Formats: sequence, structure tokens, C-alpha cells
Amino acid sequence: MIPLLGFMPDADPTVSGAILDCENLIPTAKGFSAANSLADTGTQVLPGECRGAGLAVLLTNARRLFAGTPTAIYENISGEWADVSRDGGYSSGAENRWRFAQFGNVTLAVNQQDVMQASASGAFADIDGAPKVRIIEVVAGFVMALATTDTINGDEPDRWWCSGLYDHTAWAPSQATQAATARFIDSPGEIRAGRKLGNTMVVYKENSMYIGEYVGPPVIWAWQQVPGEIGASSQEAVVSIGTAHLFFGADDFWIFDGSRPVPIGAPIRDWFLEHSNPKYRYRIQGYYDRLAAVVYWHYASSDSIGELDACLAYNVKTQRWGKVTRPISAFVEYAAPGVTYDTLGNLYETYDDIADIPYDSPQWFYQKPVPAVMTPDGYLMLATGTPERSSITINDIGDDTQYTTLRGVIPRFLKTPLLGSLHAYYKAGEGDALEPGEVAELFDGRFDFMWSARWHRVTMQYQGAMETNGFDVDLVVDGSR
Repeated sequence: MIPLLGFMPDADPTVSGAILDCENLIPTAKGFSAANSLADTGTQVLPGECRGAGLAVLLTNARRLFAGTPTAIYENISGEWADVSRDGGYSSGAENRWRFAQFGNVTLAVNQQDVMQASASGAFADIDGAPKVRIIEVVAGFVMALATTDTINGDEPDRWWCSGLYDHTAWAPSQATQAATARFIDSPGEIRAGRKLGNTMVVYKENSMYIGEYVGPPVIWAWQQVPGEIGASSQEAVVSIGTAHLFFGADDFWIFDGSRPVPIGAPIRDWFLEHSNPKYRYRIQGYYDRLAAVVYWHYASSDSIGELDACLAYNVKTQRWGKVTRPISAFVEYAAPGVTYDTLGNLYETYDDIADIPYDSPQWFYQKPVPAVMTPDGYLMLATGTPERSSITINDIGDDTQYTTLRGVIPRFLKTPLLGSLHAYYKAGEGDALEPGEVAELFDGRFDFMWSARWHRVTMQYQGAMETNGFDVDLVVDGSR
């Protein structure tokens, strides 16, 4: 068997096991599986363009789900979006995003345009004395506000603030409360992102990084610049997996565990730079599926005019890549009360109305957070639906010096798909353009066909749930038996 090595469009196409192209393929612990489709939650359509969403987990383990539009904040209550905006609502700019953070039992929300908002229950309200903030994070008992505007300093996108220790309402700089503020002026540019890493804080500009540690008065937070000209494209492009950050910078994907950033994008870097729209890379949104140990980055493809219409998937344990096609406007974790036979009738009138959710989906279990997205048309969808179409294009097979006949391809399935078809291509030299060859259907666990060429390439397309980890080829040198 030839093991599959993952999506590697930047590799030599003759590398054995390289996946040269794929669609809706996710790297798993054992191999590669068809990506789940999106399943409707039955939630009311959000009344406006989603500019950010967040799941707040309270100290009691209760959960509140929020989504922001240009003019309002909504809370999902029993499948309905309730307006929980402050009195008067909001008026965000064209590119402003809502970002949420949880401080004890208080949910905080920022959008750059309005003063920081807070809600312990019900509607949000201004926090008196707090700045306007683009990026918010909670770390070591502080609310960390980044890229801020305030009445004294004005709009300074390289400024950071921290609230008082264990007090989200204290913002006046004070040794007593430990609220503080300063700027990152050792490197140019605005703050693009900030995430906690344990009890430290990592702040990203476009081409620089700073790591901060709480040291107490009088300094409060001590910062050191990380060596190298590496930064992040946006807040949502930085994904925390708990022990490290994974992120897209100016021209590569990186992992940072607090010591030094290490590039991880070698198999896909050049392909990504060519196939993503550079104008909209600041809109990249990533998230971590903890159960599957997979990081997803949604981005605007080269054909997009701004919509996040494509996605790369990276398994942090196997260090292998996949690719998904899935348009979104925001990612959010979703948690709802589990469905039981007693409550099933309250949710659906008939069995035909039940959402297309696999029987072993986490959605059926009580309040277990699962990956979800807000679609561009305002629907809240779970990434737990039954897989539909997927495809794999494997490495070129053959030799520059002789003709061979490819008589079949035998995929190694860990889960056999409902249907499969194969499209064969051929070329006389590795540097030549591909020409279409035969088409074969999956039968008895293999694709049988016959084609003679120096080089062969095949694309296998599948329907339904599928997992595979390798393949074999039935290849003979022409003139032999």
C-alpha cells in the first residue's frame, strides 16, 4: 500500500502518496475522511449581516450564544435571535467586526466603533471609562484591550490597555487597580491580533510579535519582542489550541508555542498564495475542532470578491493538510440542550423534518459544543451533517523512460463510500499538459480500466461518508505480462 501524505500541491507531483488536489477532504488520525456537510440547526435567520459571533461559557457552565450585525447584538434564545443591544443600538463601519470575550459571568463585546460593551444577563451596556476596542482577550485576571481609541490618546491602533485586576470596569491607569496602558513602538504597524497562551499574552502586528507576562506593579505587564519579522494577518487568523498558536502571517502558516515561531505551510504555501485573494487575507477566519484535532482556516479564494468561500484544514497531530469548500461569514461553537425522545416532537412535526444529522453527532448530547458557522445568508449551521461529495487527486505514476499500462487503482478504505468514480489522465512527459483518459466506476473495492502512457494521474470522486489512508496501483511495463 502507498500511504497518503496529505494535500501537497507544492511538492514534486511524482512524490509517492502526495495528494495533488482534493475537495472536501479532512486529515484524520488514521488517514483522510470526507468532510461533513452543513446541517441546519432550525434557528431563525439572523436579521442582518453577521459581523462576528461567540459562545460565552459562564462560571456555572451555562452558555450564551451571540451574533453581531452592523447595528445590533443578538442572543440565541431557544432558536430565536433576541436583540440584546444597548439602548440606541450601534453603527459599525463597513469592515468592523464584533468580537466577544468572557470575564467570569460577564460577556464583553467590542466592535472598534463603540465603547466596550458588557452583559451579565439580558441587554448589553457601555462600560463607563472603557476605550473603544478592536481586539479583546481575557488573560490572568485582566481584560486585555488592543488597538484602541480613547478620549485622551485618540485612535492609536498600536496601543494596548489592561483593565484592573479582576475588575472589567476599572480602566483609569492606577497602581492600586493595576489598570495600565502603553504602545508597541519597537516595530511599525497596527496590532492585528492578540491571544492568550497560558498566563502570557501574545500580540501580533503584520510583521512582528510581542509576548507579555504579568509581573505586577509598577510595571504590571512586561513585554518582549519575539525575534524575526513574523506576524499575523488578523485576529481570527490566529487559532489557539491551548498549548500553542497556529496562524497565517504575511506569507506562510506558523505555529508558536511561546519559544519561537516555526513554519508549517511548506506543502501548501505557494499554492495558497496563488489561490487566495491577497486583498482579503485580513479576513481569514480560523477555528480549532478539539475533538478531531483539526484547525480550519476559511479564506477568500482568488475568484472571490471578499466572501470566505474556501478552507484549508490542518491536523495538528499528523501535521497533514486537507481542503474544504464551504462559504461562511463567521465561525462559532454551538451548544444546545440534547435531543431526547421526550423533546423530539417539540422540535419537528414529522420524521421527514428532522435535520440531516448523523446518529453519533455530538449535537444529540446535552450541551456539548460543536463546530458551527454563520452562512452569508444568515443561517446558523452545524458542521456535523452527513458527508456528500469528496475527491482525491493522487501523485503522478510512471516513468520518463518507458511506457506503462495502468490497469487499475485500489484505494484502501477505512470507511467505504456509497459510490465512487475515477477520472484518468495521462501525459508523455512530466512537464507536459495532462490529457483526459478513461473513466471507471468503483466496483468490488477497486477501479478497473486500462490506459498506456509514460505518466498517469487519477482523480477519485466519492459520494457519502468515506475514510481512506492509502492506495495500490495495478501497473505493468508495456511489453510485459
